[in-house]
Amino acid sequence: MASDLIDSWDDVPTALRPVAPMTGPFPTEPFLTAWRSNQASSDVTAPIAVTATGAVPLWIDRGVVRLSGEADLTDYHSPLGGSLDDCMALVAERYSGHTFSFDSLPVEALEPLASALDTAGVVSTSRHHDATLVIDLPADPETWLASLSKKHRHELRRKRRRFVDILGDPLLERRTDPEAFAAFIAMHRSSRPGKGGFMTEGMERFFWSLITDAGAAIDLITVAGSPVAAAFGFVDADAFYLYNSAYAEDAADASPGIVLLASMIERSIDEGLQRFDFLKGDERYKYRLGAVDRPLSVIEGTFP
Repeated sequence: MASDLIDSWDDVPTALRPVAPMTGPFPTEPFLTAWRSNQASSDVTAPIAVTATGAVPLWIDRGVVRLSGEADLTDYHSPLGGSLDDCMALVAERYSGHTFSFDSLPVEALEPLASALDTAGVVSTSRHHDATLVIDLPADPETWLASLSKKHRHELRRKRRRFVDILGDPLLERRTDPEAFAAFIAMHRSSRPGKGGFMTEGMERFFWSLITDAGAAIDLITVAGSPVAAAFGFVDADAFYLYNSAYAEDAADASPGIVLLASMIERSIDEGLQRFDFLKGDERYKYRLGAVDRPLSVIEGTFP
């Protein structure tokens, strides 16, 4: 296959996989197509540099060459395939004189991309700019609980007991139906002002397209049939990726969010997953549940 810049995923070899492991749906066609259709401006240019051995989905943002998918919505970026040398040579030639900024790169994607740029004669610099928070899951839930500090383990057990005392026994289900989606949206919009304002009508359409086209699902906790907390995420053979979450404000005293997350972590362990990924955001509760940073870098420069 000749190197080329194309506008459609139809000609991207289906065998190409993200260079960086455990990056979920974010570097792949279903997610990036949903982003382009629902969140990118109507005149966005999103070419794909493709060869027989690699592909780099791009986004030309006000003259800056970026990896497709804005950083606030795309938790991981990663090129696809093996060798990226031909892809980067093509991009450098076509966008000579343009600056570039490739963000949200785990180290497994940063190193081959930097090497390919160097081979193409492009001077670049990289720096840390963000992190995702991940739990490498043990073989059983008790081992996970034992890994938490004594204080946080005690606090989690206390919150679970309090949840049952206040609301009753929780039921956790993974769902993709419109009713579960509506419950998630309603809880999100009833959140504190800053978070609630995030879920615009356009964002709602984007999230629904992630369910219908990109494999997302909702993990919903109900008590006696009433929704109490919901998580929006993705699961594959290796990991669960927590993209967003919400809970019923009138149930806040029962800590429904923490109860939901603890139940999801334990279920992920029971399902044999290797990782529970909270994605971006350094909220303290993630560390209290045992997460550690997975550093992300940005690589920048100007094509000669």
